[in-house]
Amino acid sequence: MMMKRFSYFPKTIRTILSVGLGGLLVCGGAGRAIAGGFTQPKGEVFTSVTFRTFESGDFEKLELQGYLEYGLREDTTLILKVPYQWLEQAGLTNQGVADLELGARWRYFKNDSLSASVQGTVIIPPGYDPNANPALGRDVFGVELRLPLSQSYQLGNRDGYWTVEIAYRDYFGAQSDELRVFAEVNQAIAKPVSLAAQVDYVRTLQNNLVFRPEETNIAKLIGQVRWKVLDKTTLILGGFKNITGPDASGIEIQLWHSFNP
Repeated sequence: MMMKRFSYFPKTIRTILSVGLGGLLVCGGAGRAIAGGFTQPKGEVFTSVTFRTFESGDFEKLELQGYLEYGLREDTTLILKVPYQWLEQAGLTNQGVADLELGARWRYFKNDSLSASVQGTVIIPPGYDPNANPALGRDVFGVELRLPLSQSYQLGNRDGYWTVEIAYRDYFGAQSDELRVFAEVNQAIAKPVSLAAQVDYVRTLQNNLVFRPEETNIAKLIGQVRWKVLDKTTLILGGFKNITGPDASGIEIQLWHSFNP
């Protein structure tokens, strides 16, 4: 069980996560709020809170991530990602805020179903100790250029969408640059439930500067069940397994909510 060795992980949070996971398993439409090629409507705020686990060999990670998109204009969306992590490796532990991501997505093409964008992100280390063991990061800044393409469709009378994204991440220090590819298909199966399948590929370009071998040179297969509980609120239960690279697996629980302040 992923959380068995995290004895310092707050008991209250463990209880809340256990209850939330149980509720999702009992409760189990195809939204596109976070699909990369699309942008948020002007003035719309999309929020996501994610709890995920990661286990590979003697390394374990729990992460609680806050994510926000804001529709600055119909074709421009601002992005913020804040992850808090609990790490354990070979009996050693560490926790804190990991690298922040601040970015913007600009949609340069749109028709009735297809949307293409370009996204720029700045990776910002928040001041952790890069010499800690295990470390939250290398304490180096970086930038990422991402090209997402998304299309919505109908299968019978059920909505769906697919997304393909290609990205290049450049770090300004002793950390390997990365080539990233992400693909997703999301299909409604019955109101209010949809299924999503994703492949997330990360390839390092300087093998002597790899930060965490357990999370590099991998292809990850992800499956999700998405339950739209309200018009702008969705619960997600998912899990992943590496199909190439180091053996690793984990689960995730997400809550999506959109609003117009």
